[in-house]
Amino acid sequence: MGAVWFGFRGAIVGRSVTVPDLTGKTPEEAARAARVVGLQLEEQSGRARYDERVPRGRVLLQQPEAGSLAKPSQVMRVVLSLGARELRVPELQSLAPRAAALKLSRESLELGPVSWYRDPTAPQGIVAQDPEAETPAVKGEPVRVLMSRGAPDARVVMPDFVGKDAQSTRERLEKSGFRVGSARFETYDGVRPNTVLKQFPPAGYPLSNREVVSLTVSRSADAVGAAPRS
Repeated sequence: MGAVWFGFRGAIVGRSVTVPDLTGKTPEEAARAARVVGLQLEEQSGRARYDERVPRGRVLLQQPEAGSLAKPSQVMRVVLSLGARELRVPELQSLAPRAAALKLSRESLELGPVSWYRDPTAPQGIVAQDPEAETPAVKGEPVRVLMSRGAPDARVVMPDFVGKDAQSTRERLEKSGFRVGSARFETYDGVRPNTVLKQFPPAGYPLSNREVVSLTVSRSADAVGAAPRS
């Protein structure tokens, strides 16, 4: 039985050829090397990929692998290299620095120094970059940017709203472009409802339109829900 097996194996091996190594060869060179051993060649153009080691247009991958056995006339499939990927600086216009850094990292680039200025006519975001978009770049190259932060902050001295009507105070602040948070209500004897009891920031504080104004407002004792009975 063993003699039969070894005889069968020898017959199979005898009719096989050793697959040549086609890596790095041009399609023409690879086809000739395949024909020498009686194999055929098929290029899988849809699978071509970038590679920094194998030049563009040369064999990057092959199947079957080099050194393996194949039947005569068997088809060898090869994938060509697209060469080293050419890096180009992406367009960063109108992006925030964080979004720009993420976009650059996807292209193996880095965000360089960020300069900024205020311009009421320019929207917030990056308005210029160096190098410019579509400029060839090398891996890890920093890209410097200039961004606009929009209009300057509006600043006023915080008025004293304590004792004023809360609704009128809110309307005045919002009309001037300031944000007012949800009011906190407290019961305070001798003070009419809807009167400002406290404010933050306090009177005299330099207030920016980026800050949120907090108000504590009075309410009547009747507005407080009765405690549940046990």
